[in-house]
Amino acid sequence: MAAKVNKKKRNLIIGAAFLLVLVALLLVLLFGPGSQQTAESEEESTSVVSSTTVELIVSDANEITELQIENATGSYAISCVQAATEEEDAVYSIEELSGFDENQDELSGMVTDFANVSAVRLIEADAPDIAKYGLSDPSCVIRTIYSDGTEHVITVGNPLTTGGGAYMMVDGDPNVYSMGSSKMSRLEYSMLDYLDKNVIDPWTSYTDDDGNEVSAPTIGYLEVTGGTLEKTLRIEPFTEEELASSSTAYGSTYKIVEPFEADMKYRSDSEGNDQNAVYTTGLQQLTADSVAMINPTEEDLTALGFDEPYCTISFERDGTEYVWTVGNDTTASDGSAAHYLMAEGKDMIFVVTDANLPWISININNMYSSLMLLPNIKDVSAIDLMIYDQTYSFEIDPAEDEDSDIVPHIDGEEVDLENYRDMYQYLLSVPAEGIYEGDETSGTLVASFTYHYTNGGSDTVELLDLGDRSCILSINGNRQWTTRIAYVQHLETNMERLLNGEAPVLDY
Repeated sequence: MAAKVNKKKRNLIIGAAFLLVLVALLLVLLFGPGSQQTAESEEESTSVVSSTTVELIVSDANEITELQIENATGSYAISCVQAATEEEDAVYSIEELSGFDENQDELSGMVTDFANVSAVRLIEADAPDIAKYGLSDPSCVIRTIYSDGTEHVITVGNPLTTGGGAYMMVDGDPNVYSMGSSKMSRLEYSMLDYLDKNVIDPWTSYTDDDGNEVSAPTIGYLEVTGGTLEKTLRIEPFTEEELASSSTAYGSTYKIVEPFEADMKYRSDSEGNDQNAVYTTGLQQLTADSVAMINPTEEDLTALGFDEPYCTISFERDGTEYVWTVGNDTTASDGSAAHYLMAEGKDMIFVVTDANLPWISININNMYSSLMLLPNIKDVSAIDLMIYDQTYSFEIDPAEDEDSDIVPHIDGEEVDLENYRDMYQYLLSVPAEGIYEGDETSGTLVASFTYHYTNGGSDTVELLDLGDRSCILSINGNRQWTTRIAYVQHLETNMERLLNGEAPVLDY
């Protein structure tokens, strides 16, 4: 006879069983495959997630003959076109990029990344619902094909909700794994991202045949048209003879020859660097943010502004001429301002940040030196000076030797050497403060001075009052500058001080 169960005990058992059913139901709701539980919670659940690293693919990158990629940008294949040897690394290429410079570091990096694949952890074993991981409509599929004919397929889904990495499956295995962040960098690449982004080959210093260190390229000229410039700007280096001349001092090794002639200004920043040097040193290397397209059509060129370029940059570097054409503005990958750019000889369109294109925003008034003539005081034998129709004649006896000084005279009378030095410095300091583009016949001559040099030749400075507190500053008949009338007024005062035996004052 079966033993009778106490009614109280029976109720307890029924209650316990009911409680177990409720707990089981709760677990199904929380962890079941059809639940809305977040991936983050799943990763924290010890009943679903294994935290053990799992080696999924172990292979030799040198055995991979092709890597096929499908992502949001399309599909393409990275092929090994030259196998690795003991002396050289393997060479890879994308067929559609044939004829263009490809970035071998990026190509080989992608192949190496997926030669060996390990999972950071197992997310869910034998997952019945892969859609919630984004794996039914993957963001990227990578197929590796080996020289022996074997293949591996890596399917990549949504990013991990915890950040860094993504969900993945390998070779049709129903297990869902977590891919580490280290393999994520190239998953969204289009094939254009594997192109070399150097607009020009980077220039590096070298030692010449004589053992001399060559630290900078030779820039034969730089010519910029458009951008913020109203007229074409052309810069050329000074000749060795000009740099060696004792009658002129330069703050830069370059001069402006168009749209006017002037020394290029040495414009230092807070660290003492020449801000204007960027226009020539920037020609040593230019790297694009990205490549927008290859083999553009005429319609493409028109759409991106190359039929009417925003700016053209032409230059000669180490005897080779280059032309860069800048089209419409756009946005770089980091959101910064950029422009489309084409380099002559390359049938591709780059995107270059404006920060790397100083030529498109040149302020011509910051380019030229305000001091037009700087002859050495010992090279001047005489100065003819006129101020408001009053003329003066300076005659300078040359120094007898290196240890002696010059002896200045005004209209035959010797003057104090230090006072003359101050007056001479004031003459040199006449500033070109703006560019004159007015009528060549305008202005009334109010002052002039002519330097006569000991080795022959002369330079003449003329100041012509425009009646608006400004003057035309003419150098040897070239009326291309303006300065303030206050300079002339102070010149008259300084001449009076010099004649009275007083030191001229430089500030005005």
